[in-house]
Amino acid sequence: MAQPNKIRATYKNGVIEPLDTLNLLDGQELELEVKVIPSATTVLSKEEKKDLIQKMRGTMKGTWGSSVEDINAYLKSERDAWNREL
Repeated sequence: MAQPNKIRATYKNGVIEPLDTLNLLDGQELELEVKVIPSATTVLSKEEKKDLIQKMRGTMKGTWGSSVEDINAYLKSERDAWNREL
């Protein structure tokens, strides 16, 4: 049995499309384990933000802040930094 390979793929219109080249024979049967990768644009609910603050408290003290408003501002600044033109 071949070693398992890890590839990235997208799902669109009912079809899984690999993002990487696969070295497979046409018609080869596969067994897949699907793991959904969260989108970078995922919006957290107020409760999810509160839970995140609780989990992160102490490990990144001061980085995210201590309120939902603080974490909103932090996430916005991070998104803005990634979206700016270079």
